[in-house]
Amino acid sequence: MPQLKQWEKKLIKNWIVYPGFDLELVATGLDLPVNIAFVPVHKKDPQSPLFYLTELYGQVKAVSREGTVHTYAEGLLNYKPTPEIPGHGESGLTGICVDPPTSDLFLSMLYKEKDQIRGKVVRASSNDGLEMDSMKVVMDDIPSTTRAHQIQAVTIGFDRKLYVNVADGGEWKKAQDDQDLRGKILRMEKDGSIPWDNPNPDSTIYAKGFRNPFGASWRQSDQCLYIAGNGPDVDDRLAKVEPLENYGWPGTMRKNSLFWWHYTQAPTALDFMQKGQFPPQFHDHLFVALFGAAYAEGLGDKGKKIVKLQLNEDSTAVKSYDDFVVYRGKGAASPCGLAFGPDGLYFTDLHGETIEGEKTGGNVYRVKPNKEALEEMKGHSDQYGEIWSES
Repeated sequence: MPQLKQWEKKLIKNWIVYPGFDLELVATGLDLPVNIAFVPVHKKDPQSPLFYLTELYGQVKAVSREGTVHTYAEGLLNYKPTPEIPGHGESGLTGICVDPPTSDLFLSMLYKEKDQIRGKVVRASSNDGLEMDSMKVVMDDIPSTTRAHQIQAVTIGFDRKLYVNVADGGEWKKAQDDQDLRGKILRMEKDGSIPWDNPNPDSTIYAKGFRNPFGASWRQSDQCLYIAGNGPDVDDRLAKVEPLENYGWPGTMRKNSLFWWHYTQAPTALDFMQKGQFPPQFHDHLFVALFGAAYAEGLGDKGKKIVKLQLNEDSTAVKSYDDFVVYRGKGAASPCGLAFGPDGLYFTDLHGETIEGEKTGGNVYRVKPNKEALEEMKGHSDQYGEIWSES
């Protein structure tokens, strides 16, 4: 990494990291960075893209292997969000994933049509991977709102189908309406058409009963989709998504959930450690970003951390839960996007901070194992437990 400025070092010191791990600043000066998507096949060229991220108010950035930040696309919203968070400022461009065969991007966002807010999914293409050349709509005309409960994560399953998280748009009852796409997880072909083997062959609806399912991640060990859902005043949750299943909203957030926070923490993105980025003891552990209150400063009682969870054998409950990264600074920083890359766990800090009078903008960090620290901890199993018996 390049030499860090003094204020960049102070940014890193504002986060407490799990023993045996280090934190690095990857990118800074971003504008509300929401979600991260890694390029599945990495080229050796240092200028080739390593990952992409969405910025809430209509930009996509490409970050190269050497750390250079490029503007992949901008001006993707046809309306101007007002800056209130919480409120109308929580709307815009959120979900992103990379199509492995083509390196095209699938993006989810809002748009305005005849004074009505709608959600859509688009497919973006690029010749060099650093700047968008074309874009086409995959699905659109989903009723929505500018108050957070919009179209959210987009993912590609092991079946190569496109899955889309859609919140209830503030219309709670629509989450149970089989004729409405709000409050649902959708399954479709990459061109937006309905797969022949969908639960209902005439609908893209895969599962229903969701309030605001922000994040989504696929787990290799059971080939299943997991989501993080935001509750009202209580009961944020994690759930494994099964076809035809009903997840209870608006009646309850606990139905078919594998874990819930009674005291809400605003979970956003989530991902499983599945490809050896961390020591083997962490294999298949689930990492979840807890955003917390919108502009709360300092270490609050809600969110502002990343937690690590281990599921039980049949994935029906959580058997261990630990804080993994915790913000301890004085600013409004909060984790939002989160994804494992080839060399660690990356996350976005949506707000950024002001250090020594210099406003950083949003940031991206990487958590990586410190091999020397892990080796040293192996000799102190009485203090750190059996988890450090290997590295």
